[in-house]
Amino acid sequence: MRANIKSEVEGMYLEYETFGDKSKPAVLLIMGLAVQMLAWREHFCEALAAKGFYVIRFDNRDIGLSKHFDELGPPPLIRRVVFNALCGRWFKIGTPYGLEDMAKDSFGLLTALGIEKAHVVGASMGGMIAQTMAIMDPNRVLSLCSIMSTTGARNLPDGETKVRLMLLKKPGPTHEDRVKRTIEVITMISSPQEPSDDLPGYAERVISRSYHPEGATRQMNAIIAQEDRTEQLGKLKMPCVVIHGRGDRLVPVAHGEATAAAIGGDVGLVIIDNMGHVVVQKFTETI
Repeated sequence: MRANIKSEVEGMYLEYETFGDKSKPAVLLIMGLAVQMLAWREHFCEALAAKGFYVIRFDNRDIGLSKHFDELGPPPLIRRVVFNALCGRWFKIGTPYGLEDMAKDSFGLLTALGIEKAHVVGASMGGMIAQTMAIMDPNRVLSLCSIMSTTGARNLPDGETKVRLMLLKKPGPTHEDRVKRTIEVITMISSPQEPSDDLPGYAERVISRSYHPEGATRQMNAIIAQEDRTEQLGKLKMPCVVIHGRGDRLVPVAHGEATAAAIGGDVGLVIIDNMGHVVVQKFTETI
């Protein structure tokens, strides 16, 4: 399904899917960098709906079947990463759009669906967007769940170099090459847990549905450009839970611990030992 979003961007729309009874409290699921909404697996969404929620999953802008922003051109990612590392503390980095814009998209989707308030759950970049939503308009966020995400503080440890380089590596030109690389990336970031048994089928589905690396580059720049959210997180009052894997090789567990420490209101920290940088079924027992 597709929702037209009231936005400064002409023709803005988001692809979405819902589970459960619309009369129940809404849960908005926000996925991470370059990841389509299919990563919120159907059995997970159905399990949440069975717990009495109206569940909404969607593709962020520039990925999947939501609006692509190719007219903005590909930003010079590598130069921006270097600039951020050297000068990010003193200069604001320009970007085609920011996480604030993606947070507005999420609110716009809720509005288009006639939902005033929702429980907001975000994974990785989606956690950053969820945090930004709670900061921008806390009255519309019933609760915040930040999964394997971060505050954006520059002093937190980086993920493993091998993993970060894998994400920058381009696949070969064929459909089969893209599916193979998707499997390799998910397998690597899943460590220390085993990837799901249906990983080959999942990789085939997402690549067949949409392949748009230029959008992922622009999303990465939005992450790099946003300032540290630590101080603003300290002002949050809604119930919050932070979930992180102790075996996360991309966003180390210290980021989750820092997020929980930064939040000023009612917050719970859940560290899952055998979890990497992927969403696992155990969340249905946690959220």
